[in-house]
Amino acid sequence: MEDEKVSSDILALKQSYTDDPFPSVRKRKGWLRNVEEVLLESEQNFVDAITKDFSHRSKFETEICELLPTYSALKHSYRNLSKWMKEKKRRTDPIFWFGSSSILYQPIGVIAIISPWNYPLQLTFIPLINALAAGNRVLLKPSEKTYHFSMLLEKIFYEGFDRSVARVICGDQSTAKRIAQDKAVDHLFFTGSTRVGKEVAKYAAENLTPTTLELGGKSPAYITKSASLINSLHRIILGKMLNAGQTCIAPDYLIVHRKYELNFVETFFKILGKLYPEIMENSDYSAIINKKRLEHLLQLLEDAREKGGDIYMLADGTVKMVQGKKNILEMTTVSGEPERKLSPSLVLNPNFRMNLLNEEIFGPILPVFFVDSDAEAFNLVEKNQRPLAFYWFGDQKKPRQEWLKNIVAGGVTINDCLLHCVQNDLPFGGVSYSGSGTYHGFWGFENFSHRKSIFKQSRFSAMKSVSPPYTKTKYKLLRMLRFLI
Repeated sequence: MEDEKVSSDILALKQSYTDDPFPSVRKRKGWLRNVEEVLLESEQNFVDAITKDFSHRSKFETEICELLPTYSALKHSYRNLSKWMKEKKRRTDPIFWFGSSSILYQPIGVIAIISPWNYPLQLTFIPLINALAAGNRVLLKPSEKTYHFSMLLEKIFYEGFDRSVARVICGDQSTAKRIAQDKAVDHLFFTGSTRVGKEVAKYAAENLTPTTLELGGKSPAYITKSASLINSLHRIILGKMLNAGQTCIAPDYLIVHRKYELNFVETFFKILGKLYPEIMENSDYSAIINKKRLEHLLQLLEDAREKGGDIYMLADGTVKMVQGKKNILEMTTVSGEPERKLSPSLVLNPNFRMNLLNEEIFGPILPVFFVDSDAEAFNLVEKNQRPLAFYWFGDQKKPRQEWLKNIVAGGVTINDCLLHCVQNDLPFGGVSYSGSGTYHGFWGFENFSHRKSIFKQSRFSAMKSVSPPYTKTKYKLLRMLRFLI
């Protein structure tokens, strides 16, 4: 029954595309206005649903991380859509100068968007906005882990959005698999873990369906010897503890110049204590999405402790060094309690035998390496796959430029965290292990379009001069043409 619904929804969207394969700018702007209306009418309901799914989610964080960037993306697309849709003139090679060259951005067809649980609204709506701006029809499949948000999204789109343009279908991983395998899908957009991303790409490859994969990885932050430790830590802590570390571009581990080692732990927790004076009862600090994820994070900490790591946590306003599994459990809420919060944790003396250095952490745990040189820091980063993000802190231009040229990462923020992701005029996406393809703003419009190359010949054709029969004169002309290239 579910397979039939997936198929019927995709075919209905496909027929809509066939009926109008190149919607006007007016029609596309109408779709964007409809998205804005849906958001405005249900804004508080979305916030409440997400809070319920997390057991506790800071409402301020939901507004600043979900609603604000979504409204920003809407306005940016609406303002620039006419410009994006115009046929773009391109340079014509000199020997064909009587003709003209251009690119037309053509809608692809049906875009399937499979979105994750960590920022369910933003990571559903921004690719939706990009796909609609490009003139496509869209099937949304939100995460089953954010049940209340997903049910609300399905209801709102069913009642308040043109079903010939976009539809929502809820379900588990089997539904996502069914969507990825459907031949009528023209482009598959997936945000989630690298492990699941590989599966999605495999299913899509069966039909040669193009994919955009927004994955994750281990995004490092590096505090160089020229940086301000206090300013750097303040910004890193904000980036790491936002949504309790459940952010794909959160700093996954920290590299610090050894000159700061002596007072590092004290400085870190002093800043953390000002931002979050209390953890468990603090409405500004978000919970872990579910019991399974919380237990996994606890296992990572215990594994790190068993393999030689020194673990520090903030509990009851004081910094405590963890001595055993029982001590770790005391610093979190566990099964049976209303919220699943894990105290922010530092892991010093990490090594690559630890599980937390061999997978994306996705929680409020921060391993810290101390290094003596840029070369040592670079070697640490190179031990992991290419990250989704990289954060560099310091004031020296020359080493900064060396890092920018030599580090391969999806995106970079200098002297802060996360902020390259919220710039509408910058492409966002991973590279290699952390993903493929980009979106946001024009880059999302382009990603969901076919860049159709067009050459328009004039009344005079240069090809006539070199058409058969190939005489000696034409050979001479051919050699002359080589000087015009």
